[in-house]
Amino acid sequence: MNKKLITFLTAGDPNIKITKKLILAMQEGGADIIEIGIPFSDPIAEGEIIQAANERALSSGTTINKLFDMVGSYRGTE
Repeated sequence: MNKKLITFLTAGDPNIKITKKLILAMQEGGADIIEIGIPFSDPIAEGEIIQAANERALSSGTTINKLFDMVGSYRGTE
């Protein structure tokens, strides 16, 4: 069986700059897949922890455009 390490974080929690550092740390730590959650204002079905992460991300000024810019900055890096 081929096992994979799949990680998750809510983008922008606590801010975009730290999110970028966390993604790099996950990659360096051996994550095979990094799921990046896009924060939204009504995450009721997500559970308390992810709800709080969404609130922190939105409170820090996270927007979809900022997230796409951040993710786009990884293009071509390995």
